[in-house]
Amino acid sequence: MSRGFRDSDSTQALSEKATSDKISEILERDREQAAHAADVRAHGGYGLCEDCHQSIGEERLAALPTSTRCVACQAAWEHSNRS
Repeated sequence: MSRGFRDSDSTQALSEKATSDKISEILERDREQAAHAADVRAHGGYGLCEDCHQSIGEERLAALPTSTRCVACQAAWEHSNRS
C-alpha cells in the first residue's frame, strides 16, 4: 500500500463517523429549536414571527409546528447564519 492512502475499512469508518456526527448536530439543533418553540408557546407567542411579529402562515405551522419565524424571516436568518 502506498503512503498517504488509507485502507478501505479506515476510509469507510471515517465516512460513517462524519455522517454520524452531522446527524447528531442536526438532531441537537432540532431539539434546541423545539425547546425554543415550547418557550415561545408558553409565553403566548405561538404563531407569531419572532422577528417581524406578523402571523406565521397556517401551512408553515402545519408542516413545521416548531416554527418561530415566517418564511421570509427564516430565509433571511438562514442566509445570515450560514456556516
